[in-house]
Parts: sequence; structure tokens; C-alpha cells
Amino acid sequence: MNSIPSPSSGSRSGAATRSLLLAVLAWGVLIFIALRFGSTADADWALIQDLRLPRVVLAAAVGIGLAVAGAALQALFANPLCEPYTLGISSGAALGAVVGNALGLDWNVAGLAGPSFVGALVFSMVLFGVSFRRGVTNLTLLLTGVMLGFLGSSLVALWMALADPNGLQGALVWLMGSLSRARLEGALVSLVVTFALSFAIWSHWRELDGLLLGEEDAAALGVPVGQVRRRLLMLSSLLVGVCVSGAGMIGFIGLMVPHFVRRGTGSLHFHLLPLCAIWGASAMTGADVVARTIARPYEIPVGVVTALIGAPLFIGLLAGRGARRAEGGQPT
Repeated sequence: MNSIPSPSSGSRSGAATRSLLLAVLAWGVLIFIALRFGSTADADWALIQDLRLPRVVLAAAVGIGLAVAGAALQALFANPLCEPYTLGISSGAALGAVVGNALGLDWNVAGLAGPSFVGALVFSMVLFGVSFRRGVTNLTLLLTGVMLGFLGSSLVALWMALADPNGLQGALVWLMGSLSRARLEGALVSLVVTFALSFAIWSHWRELDGLLLGEEDAAALGVPVGQVRRRLLMLSSLLVGVCVSGAGMIGFIGLMVPHFVRRGTGSLHFHLLPLCAIWGASAMTGADVVARTIARPYEIPVGVVTALIGAPLFIGLLAGRGARRAEGGQPT
């Protein structure tokens, strides 16, 4: 592991420091806007405490979790197009939410939608079980995740076609991504859990740097590839499960934030993962502000906002320098 590049380069550290300061400033401004403005013009302390503060906390938790999981998975699978939803975990959570809602099992644990978290864990266990088979490569795991995603989406569509439509309204809103159910206690628990899981992933920054070189080269450097792959896969799966069960299906955060951070600070994970966490929290907070204010007094699902913003940005990335790097199979 001593051959893996050190993150102490002066230019890289300087770029990371500037990115950190800018991210903290942007996040602070967005928090002020999120607490001050919403679907209603007035903002007394009771309204802020009961409605807006929990959303800010949950947005931070979800943004941190999705961005860190996205950065880790892109290194783990050596694929710049990989994001938390590529592995099918979100489809498992969606299936759990729809079935639980239709059956009246709308129970919550510490602010997490219980059935959706169970669904995410079931799909994660399938993926984790496959990773133990001999000869399994990253490509096999990635394809397994894609197939799990198709399976989960198909079962969700089947259930919604056969179930009572009167019981699916809440699930539909949740499937599009929403922070409207945030409660302060549950949001704080989600923030603590995502921070702990993100820190656990960050503690493997040297192994993640080694995996950027490819499985064979990483093994030659002393990285226990199979063990690290299973551990990071489980941590990332739990992180995505917490985010999806708390706020629903929110895409593009785990895909775009790591790309954005890498363009300024490089791919070494000592700096990359913490910066992804802060920029992810900022991006989610900003998306929630847009969702609550752009069409007030109505609210747009925050997952729709992230898709409307993220899709054009990603197309532009693929049309420029990012497209050439993606063709090389390495994270941008």
C-alpha cells in the first residue's frame, strides 16, 4: 500500500482547500435561504422549527450519503457512470415502499420508512451474496445490480397496476423524491447514521485509490480486493438504503457531485470524499429550495428538480472532455 500516491501534494491540497471553503460558503447561504424562504412568505420561528429545519437536516443527510456512495461506487467499479441507483438498491427500496403502502405497513423507525429500508436491505443482501462467489468480478456485480434494478422496477409497475389506486398516492409522491415527511428527530438520526457510514467509507481512502489502478494492479500493491469490495459494497448499500428510505428516489446527486469535485481536486479519495459530502449536502439543500419555491404555493418533488438540473449538466459533461475520459473507463 506504500506505493499508492499520497494526498499531500501542495497544488492538490490547495485546490481542495479552496473547494472546501467555497462549498461551506455555498452551503451556509443555501441553509439561510432554505430556512428563510418557502412556499409561504411568512417565516416565524415555529414554522422554521417544525417544517423547514427538519428538511434542511434531512437534505444534508441525503446529499452527504448519495454523494459519498456515488464517489465510492465509481472507484469500486472503475466506471464513471456508476451511481447509487445503478446497483438496484433504490429499486428494492421503491418496491418495499409501494408494497408496504398498499398493505398498510406504513411504519417508521427513527424517521426512516421501514418497508423501503427492508426492501433496500433485501436487494443489498442479494448483491452481497453474489460478491462472495469465486471468480466474481466488478463487471459481474455491476450487471447483477442493473438486473436487480430492472427486476425491482418491473415488480413496482406490476404491483401498482394490480393494487388499489387509492392506496398508492403517498407511494407515488415518495417515488419521485420528497423531503416533505421530514421530522427533526428522524432527520437528526439520519444525519448521524449517514455521517458514520460516510466516515467508515472514507477510512478506506487508500484502498479506493488503489482500485483506481484496476483490480490486478491494486492486488499487486497489497489491496485485499475481495475483502475491500465486499466491505465497501455493504457500506455503500446501507448508505443508499438510509437515504432512499428517508427521502425516496432522488437521482443524479450521486452521479454529478463526484464528477464536479474531481474536475477541481483530482481523484484521490482523501480529499474527494469529504468534499463530495459537503457539496452533496449543498446540492440537496439547493434542490429542496428550488422544489419549494419555484412554483409556490405548490411543491415540486425534489427528485424531479435534481433530474431536470442533473440530466442537462451530465449531457454537457459527456459532450465535452468528460466524454473522452469516460470512454477510457476511468472516473472523471
